Amino acid sequence: MTASPSAAVQIDRARIRELIAREGARLDERTQASRAMYERARRTLAGGVASSYQIRDPWPIYLTHGEGQRVWDVDGTEYFDFHNGFGSMTQGHAHPVVTQAVQERAALGTHFAAPTEDGIAVAEELARRFRLPKWRYTN
Repeated sequence: MTASPSAAVQIDRARIRELIAREGARLDERTQASRAMYERARRTLAGGVASSYQIRDPWPIYLTHGEGQRVWDVDGTEYFDFHNGFGSMTQGHAHPVVTQAVQERAALGTHFAAPTEDGIAVAEELARRFRLPKWRYTN
């Protein structure tokens, strides 16, 4: 037998607060290198981070590197990266094909502030994939 759609779901908010406090304390305890980096960052970065999205109380978790779907913080803790650059990194971190392509391009120059053939090639591929004829790159 299944519950009716109108059946009320009881949420134990006190238990949720308890779990959040407990796990937050455990995270704070094991991220002391992030705490030290935050103290350093606060001297030159507003809020100790490069983006308001990165703020976390009492300090943010600073990452050192990523590989595939995993990232590591400055304390050496490994995490699964469910964020993935706001979902834009479906290939994961440091994918060998992407890394090679970036290295090859960087060796030719990194920012010209002028049109390049690469911009045309990417627009052509986007037009082919999405059947939208015109593209503009912005940030």
